[in-house]
Amino acid sequence: MIPERYREMLPPYWYENRVAEYYFEGVAVPVDDYAARRGELGLQFFPLLATYALDVWDWIYFGQKQPLGTEERRKNIQRKHWARLGFTPSVLRAIGLSASTLKNVQMVEDFLGKVIHYVYPIEDPFDTKHAVQSVEKIRPVHCNGVSFEPVSGDHLQFVDNVVVGIKEYHIVAEFRVGMTPIKRYEEVLV
Repeated sequence: MIPERYREMLPPYWYENRVAEYYFEGVAVPVDDYAARRGELGLQFFPLLATYALDVWDWIYFGQKQPLGTEERRKNIQRKHWARLGFTPSVLRAIGLSASTLKNVQMVEDFLGKVIHYVYPIEDPFDTKHAVQSVEKIRPVHCNGVSFEPVSGDHLQFVDNVVVGIKEYHIVAEFRVGMTPIKRYEEVLV
């Protein structure tokens, strides 16, 4: 029987061909090996997934091989890459996601304090050193730095009913002598 992945490309009269069946059984292993090698080579084009091509990425960004471990080399290459991209919200979000293990990070821009604020769950082992070094590499003068806020995943549960009063007042053109200032008052149960 010819495997399903080849049946899509063959006409139906090949399904009963014994020679084709033997051919596809014999070729399956080399084809799979070639696909695995091609996939591994494709991963070397991305610095965060590269293994033996890290030397090439070191040469591109630093001009020489870094005498560090694989993960530290990847993080340094990533910082250099972000420095070329500039100080944009998408780059700042990418920095936060790369420093997080659970990938559950929010980047908040505090415009009044001129600070980049990262909010992440308390159980996430967030790499603050990597985040600070990456942001400092691209930080412009008007930004004061980075702050972090680990938050717990506990949810508040209300046991009482909350009543909210909504008031609508008359505008000046509607107001007449003897009218109360409140036009409409509603209570809403939250």
